[in-house]
Amino acid sequence: MWAKLKGYLAAIGTALAILAGVFLYGQRAGRSAAKDEQAAANAKAIKKAGDVENEIKNLNDDDVDRRLTQWMRDKR
Repeated sequence: MWAKLKGYLAAIGTALAILAGVFLYGQRAGRSAAKDEQAAANAKAIKKAGDVENEIKNLNDDDVDRRLTQWMRDKR
């Protein structure tokens, strides 16, 4: 009887260990994917900010003022 019970407990323990391993692997893979996605979003934002900065740098003062009025709440 004890031998049979030990066999079942060993099988249940093995199954739980496998499930825990799969769960932890999924957590690690999800975390890695989220970091990769965030890094890509950061790179895109940096590129866009650089493009806007270069565009503004090449405008004259009147054009910069005209563009800034689009972002102001109280229209001049």
